[in-house]
Amino acid sequence: MKNVKEFAELANYSISGFEKRFKKVFHVSAYHWMKEQKAKEILYQIHNSDKPFKEIGWDYGFASPAQFNDFCKSNFGMTPGQIRSSIVKPDD
Repeated sequence: MKNVKEFAELANYSISGFEKRFKKVFHVSAYHWMKEQKAKEILYQIHNSDKPFKEIGWDYGFASPAQFNDFCKSNFGMTPGQIRSSIVKPDD
């Protein structure tokens, strides 16, 4: 899902009806939940793939590498490069 509207349509609800039900069940807005899921998926990609950051950013809808960088800094406190370089890999 790209946005709350698509989520609501899939569930066959109006946006406002969907938002109310979602928040009642999950205790968080649908937008906030989707943003958290996106952040988890991005962090997984950074940690577990060798994909270039530009490609990961495009995959998740960022218009530019700078926008992707800003998202990572605000959500994880580090740039994608800092996140990837902080991973401790076992010796071969």
